[in-house]
Amino acid sequence: MAVLSTVGCSRSADTVESRTSTQPSPSLGTAAMRLDKPERLLGRWNESVDRRLIGLAEKNMGFFKGFVRGEPTSAVGTAYVAAKEHYSPELGVYRDDDRFILLSGVSGTVTAPDAVLDAVFAGLTAVDDVEPVPSGPLGGKARCGVGRSKDLRIDVCVWASAQSLGMIHFGGLTGADDPGEKFRQIRSQTEHSAG
Repeated sequence: MAVLSTVGCSRSADTVESRTSTQPSPSLGTAAMRLDKPERLLGRWNESVDRRLIGLAEKNMGFFKGFVRGEPTSAVGTAYVAAKEHYSPELGVYRDDDRFILLSGVSGTVTAPDAVLDAVFAGLTAVDDVEPVPSGPLGGKARCGVGRSKDLRIDVCVWASAQSLGMIHFGGLTGADDPGEKFRQIRSQTEHSAG
């Protein structure tokens, strides 16, 4: 299984305030948001027990905490897989289908979403073809790009709004699977009003 060491966030999170004086716009809304871990993603993806995958998602979640003013109001870092996982002493956790989704994010006060996206993708040194994508009904800004880990295609989508920041890695999907649309569906499953 690909470890994704070249696709995860690799730079330390210096604060966005140190690079820009832009403050959050009142027009972005003031409703507090929170991130919750869905029991299943996209109706059929189960949460993984693979510590390698979960560890990568948790590492990215920790990286994102540096972009929130004060303490995050919620955080999520976990992995989902398309096939049932098995365990053996020789192989550890394994499955017949290599596809996976890493979900990482935090909620709280995020300043300058565009600068945050710049910083996150600057740390994703193995991700190319980064393009803006629709962020969906929850607003903010979003971008997606493509990387590789060994022979596995990794699509990476990141969103930043005044209230949340998150990233989704899609391992083993194809362009025909429409990662941008899946990103918006997963964000809608994960991010909710805190009220």
